[in-house]
Amino acid sequence: MQATVKKTNPTLITLILGLLVLAGIWAYKKFTPAELHGTVVEAKPLIPELPLIDTAGKPHTLNQDAGIKLVFFGFTRCPDICPATMSILRRAYEGAGSPRNVKVYLISVDPETDTPAVLKRYVESFQKDFVGLTGNADNIARLANAFYVGFNENPDGLITHTDIVAVLDQQNRMRLIYNQEKLGKGLLDQDLPALAKGQL
Repeated sequence: MQATVKKTNPTLITLILGLLVLAGIWAYKKFTPAELHGTVVEAKPLIPELPLIDTAGKPHTLNQDAGIKLVFFGFTRCPDICPATMSILRRAYEGAGSPRNVKVYLISVDPETDTPAVLKRYVESFQKDFVGLTGNADNIARLANAFYVGFNENPDGLITHTDIVAVLDQQNRMRLIYNQEKLGKGLLDQDLPALAKGQL
């Protein structure tokens, strides 16, 4: 008695293989983190919990807020870099749909001038969701140092400062830095939707 051998349909095999390839591509795109354009901070430093003052005049630390944080050090009297950077941050934030799990901060390096009321008017002129922080000069200097940010007052009264935007993850570790070149090219705009999804 001879066994009957069924021939496999080559068209069916091709179809199944094609479906498997498509499923693999879908899974890769869905679960592989997006390529981000910021400069990676390999050390991933944990940002210290230093008390500052928010625009309502209340104590505030970066650590008390959940989610992804974009942090920029500047001052309200800044004639060019600060308003330009704040505008870029607004564009990126609103372009990503104003994600609720992303906080954007301006930390003043000019606390004598930037009172909570002054900072409130300035920050809200760009985006009402943005957070302005001022406070004790020593705490601001210590926090800036943790971000590798330097600043110095010039004889004309203006302040030169490091003009990067830093990205903190949900554990308050600094993960990425965007310099002015990357910001100007719109690379933060491209990355923020992925950052909002926690793809760090």
